[in-house]
Amino acid sequence: MKTSFCRAAWTTNFDRTLEDAAFRIMGGSSGLVVADLAEPKKIRQAWSEERWPTYGKLHGDYQSERLKNIAIELREQDAEMRACLIDGCKRHGLAVVGYSGRDASILEALNAALSAGGSFPGGLFWFKRYQAELYPAVTAFMNEASAQGIDAHIVEAETFDELFADILRFLPETEKEISRLAGATRPRLAKIISRPSIKNTPAIRTNALPVVSYPAICRLVACEIGASDEVQAAIQKSGLDIIAMRAKPGVLAFGRDGDIRKAFEAFKITTFDTHAISPAQLAAPTGTRALFRDAIFRALARRPGLQIHRRGTREYLLPNPALVKPTDFNTPDIKSVDRLSGIIGSVAWSEACAIRLDYRFDALWLLLQPRVLLDISDATPVRDADQAREFARERRARRRNRETNALLDGWTRLIAGSDASVKIRAFDIADGHDAEFEICRVAGFSGAAA
Repeated sequence: MKTSFCRAAWTTNFDRTLEDAAFRIMGGSSGLVVADLAEPKKIRQAWSEERWPTYGKLHGDYQSERLKNIAIELREQDAEMRACLIDGCKRHGLAVVGYSGRDASILEALNAALSAGGSFPGGLFWFKRYQAELYPAVTAFMNEASAQGIDAHIVEAETFDELFADILRFLPETEKEISRLAGATRPRLAKIISRPSIKNTPAIRTNALPVVSYPAICRLVACEIGASDEVQAAIQKSGLDIIAMRAKPGVLAFGRDGDIRKAFEAFKITTFDTHAISPAQLAAPTGTRALFRDAIFRALARRPGLQIHRRGTREYLLPNPALVKPTDFNTPDIKSVDRLSGIIGSVAWSEACAIRLDYRFDALWLLLQPRVLLDISDATPVRDADQAREFARERRARRRNRETNALLDGWTRLIAGSDASVKIRAFDIADGHDAEFEICRVAGFSGAAA
């Protein structure tokens, strides 16, 4: 705003965070025109007089008597404020940051601007976190914008702070400002020797279980085969029970030696050897780490009470209803789960846990993310799909720190049991190369280093 790169900002929040920041950077409140639902005409008047920047509170201000914070009111946006937003989309480009598109009133206004034609002359950019899923309505909106020839993009960014720190560094006019902003520089990881604490220090639990041991070798097959999709096609065609991935040295595999050889013998095997696995091969998303991922997921599927479900490129743990009860995810004080599955309309849902394998801080980690999994397909009626998504969102919204902690405890018990750690194997075979992993049940946590 200070450098005139941002002429107009909009928010669905009620607080004064942006005003306070703008007043501090700009040296006072006179340079920013703020309008909420009590005085929406202030924005249009400022635009006609070319007084910038402006800031519109689409759902009101917590100090204002005209707040829109219940579902019924959010469906019908204030007509004047909505008209200003549509007009702004016709004048400028738009960057959407930290907003999900959940309430229909805002998205309806953006679609109205799109239908008017000639909108977003400076482009349209919807920022989302790396693993967040966009609402279908947002995806449809962006697709329609692209179809109209608008410079529209969905951009992945980790956090608001990191995004704007990168923007500041990119712009010549603001690159020198970065040194004055506390916390704007990306942290550099460094190993330190922590000193013992002399008092109780709160710790933040993460969703990462340490994989404290993993296979040191696997089978290496050098043959005339292409990329990973061709490797998977060969395995599927053979019908043999093995796990294999294409890597730079060749095909890396776990399973019985006879099965591995038979699966790839049609591709003229020239080398059938062992391959040593080093931590360096796991630090990046290589074929070796993909092999480990499939192996540990297969091993988890052999645990009592757990089932593996693949949805696209993601893997989920599902509770076996014959062995797992809702009380397994609850504590005497916290009831995080009342039931494990059900049906909303025509959509089946289930408690689930997204799982991912990652390598950080010179260690391998199994990442857990409790979710509500919906069985929605292209044939699902739109009304049923929307109703199911709303059910899942409301169910997740009730899970704050204590509820999420209880959920993680439940999934950890299903994975590792009650002991300090558990050893799991992908095949449990005596011949060939099996994949054995040891998972610690105590999740990674953060605390004071000194």
